[in-house]
Amino acid sequence: MGKMMRKVTIQEVAKELNLSRNTVAKALNNSDTVAYETRYVVIKKAYEMGYSKLSQSVLSEFKIKDRLEKTKTIVVLARRELSTFWNRIIMGISDELNKNNCKLQFNFISEDDERDHILPIDMQSDISGIIMLSVFEKEYINLIMKKRVPVVFLDGPSDLYDIVSLGDVVLFEGSNSVKVLTKSLIDQGMQKIGFIGDITYCKTILDRYIGYLEAMREAEIEIDDRIVITNHVTNKYYRVEEVVAALKSMPYYPEAIVCANDDIAKDVIKYLRDNSLSVPKDVAVTGFDNKEEVSVMIPSLTTVHIGNQRMGRRLVQQLMWRIENSDLPKEVVIINTEVIIRESSVRK
Repeated sequence: MGKMMRKVTIQEVAKELNLSRNTVAKALNNSDTVAYETRYVVIKKAYEMGYSKLSQSVLSEFKIKDRLEKTKTIVVLARRELSTFWNRIIMGISDELNKNNCKLQFNFISEDDERDHILPIDMQSDISGIIMLSVFEKEYINLIMKKRVPVVFLDGPSDLYDIVSLGDVVLFEGSNSVKVLTKSLIDQGMQKIGFIGDITYCKTILDRYIGYLEAMREAEIEIDDRIVITNHVTNKYYRVEEVVAALKSMPYYPEAIVCANDDIAKDVIKYLRDNSLSVPKDVAVTGFDNKEEVSVMIPSLTTVHIGNQRMGRRLVQQLMWRIENSDLPKEVVIINTEVIIRESSVRK
């Protein structure tokens, strides 16, 4: 339903915005001599006030009607086992959606719902786009794609080509940063360096493993497969008992262990301590994610900073762009990360 237009003058619009009449007149004519942001503000205000001489082409170009008359609903889907690590990502998503006049609809997906191919009930309503925070099975993703709205994935399966035709994928950079971490261990003279992470779980874990391999290969260090734990386990080494089992399977303690994330690294350090080993003196340890608590651990954890809140905002920005550019090829976006060397990996 369009707005009822009343006779509003250019002078009234100018007064409301505290701009000159000349600037407002040029903006309403979409003149390039006025900055885009100013034109948008003027046209938006004129539309709100009921200025009757706005052309449909100008309204369409600035999408004034869409922004004022329709609030987009964006669905965010995540697994139930989501940890506190994700809080800042969700905060970033919420902040950016508010900026874009969008409503956040957050849904947890249980293992039963995924297995039985059940979508959240409120996904039957009108939605404009979907952000997927967790890596779901292909069958469940196919069910979601039937909604026929743009989808942005945070991360994806180890074989990313399973989903790149379905939506845009945003990834944290992992291979180069872990390569730098591993090289920092090698540069200290360490050679017996292990790795723990479920590389079948997702693309980012696989990338971190590839970074470890590249550092070892470039240093011409032979890898002992017995201290490299990459097989699939039910909880992807997010449960302490899985980490303990991985460590117990090693025939000896490596000089260093590169962990796929901070959660694994924390469990590794606790296990080593419980077995009277010192970190980093006996075994150096590195993580990935830079969770809030790892900087105050003893020893503080060497890790990779990813910027969770920034990532949340970037996911929304990608989705907003995709909604406006549905015909352009799908994209894989890699967000840069920062290596942070701390006490857990440095031998004095």
